[in-house]
Amino acid sequence: MTWVAFAGMSRLILGVDDVTTATLWADAGHHHRVEVAPHVEAGLRASADDAASAAHTSPAYGRTTGVGANRNEHADDRDGLHGLRLVRSHATGAGPDLGPDVGRASMLVRAHQLCQPGSGIPYEVVVALVRALDDGRTAPVRSYGGLGTGDITVLGELALCLLGELPWHDGTRSAYLDAVDAGAALAFMSSSAPTIAAAALATERARRIGRASLVVAALSALAVRGTAQQWSAPAVDARPSAGVAHAAAVMRHVLGGCTYRPVRTQDPISFRSIPFVAGPFVEVGDALVGEIDRSIAARAENPRFALGEVWHHGAFHLTSLALHLDTFRLALTQWLSTSLARTVKVNDPTYTDQQRFLADGPAGSSGVMVLEYTAASALETVRTLADPVSRHTTTISIGTEDHASFATRAAVATHDLLGAASTIVGCELVTALRSVRRALADGEVVVGRVVDDVLARCRPLPTDTSDRPLIDDVAIAIELLPVLAELERSPRSDD
Repeated sequence: MTWVAFAGMSRLILGVDDVTTATLWADAGHHHRVEVAPHVEAGLRASADDAASAAHTSPAYGRTTGVGANRNEHADDRDGLHGLRLVRSHATGAGPDLGPDVGRASMLVRAHQLCQPGSGIPYEVVVALVRALDDGRTAPVRSYGGLGTGDITVLGELALCLLGELPWHDGTRSAYLDAVDAGAALAFMSSSAPTIAAAALATERARRIGRASLVVAALSALAVRGTAQQWSAPAVDARPSAGVAHAAAVMRHVLGGCTYRPVRTQDPISFRSIPFVAGPFVEVGDALVGEIDRSIAARAENPRFALGEVWHHGAFHLTSLALHLDTFRLALTQWLSTSLARTVKVNDPTYTDQQRFLADGPAGSSGVMVLEYTAASALETVRTLADPVSRHTTTISIGTEDHASFATRAAVATHDLLGAASTIVGCELVTALRSVRRALADGEVVVGRVVDDVLARCRPLPTDTSDRPLIDDVAIAIELLPVLAELERSPRSDD
């Protein structure tokens, strides 16, 4: 990727630089100036000419025909408004809006895809999209409408925003295009850019929650004075994999220098199997990012125009992305289930030698008891949203569209579970931190450099252990997760 300083910002040059999951995540944190490389214009204009020529001799779906069950109907474009009718009729999504970050990422993915010749899109459409990006415009990404075969509803609405017919997120109507003709309409909408963008941002946030959760798991292990054998090299070698090695190395790194007297021959499975539950989540996440990056780079408009001909195909179908997203949510569910289990154990005097529920007050005080309820409620939300969408399909448009991957639903489900996932880890953090602080005060443990850093970063969490509302504590803990994620390390960076 070539990032160039530009007036206090960075510049992303479409047609030269790759756009990846990492690019979208970086852009969400700090918007970049987007430009189209000079050579892209010639390629897109030549492609548009080729498409127009090919469509004169062969039917071109959506350009010279209707769409869906109307695919064999010749499109009447004598008034020149076939393209406009397509985008207007397709801008029919509904449901919650996934927000401006996903809206911007969708536009960036679509602009990147369209800079590759073959869709037949007019060059002016790409320029309009990039101008809107640089003006900070974003269109709604409504969560209902996509089936994993093309986000026609969202992209139809975006096209109307570019035309000034519908408002942007900021409520204004600003036109960047004068018209969308038959050569532009379906070419613009024939993409799953919003699904891919939503998947990219949700995946990166979930992976960061996972990174923080390993640090929190190490705190819980310290609270129960767990045996280090569980993440030792011999343990990893019993069933090695890259993810297992990574998770074990993180545990060793975070707990390095900590001294305490282990009190059990072996700990409960939620501790003992940390590398073997977190490890698969790491590996599945890596595979998912690879699939998202392939989807961003895809030239999947249907039809494609090449070699002077029209090529109809099914490359827009996102079964692979749906399967990767489903597996990712299932792996996250497995890992977060151990978080709740550890929270319960840290509340148990059998494992900490501290008061039940880490209470500090008269007999019968509840301490952090109810965090178990909150975490369990959030975990059930994650479990529900982890239900695999790839076991479903549908038949629509009078039977013409007779299969769907539902990758869009998988992306939305991944987006929707993030708050619950953060809550589960936040509850474990509040509980583990209270226990470790008390163990330190009692002289039961001595912490090493990394845990000392963790404790320093967690200073915003209150030290008051009396029975009181813990609403703010959980909120603060959730805000600290990105900070703790920075302390996670790869196997190459510690022992």
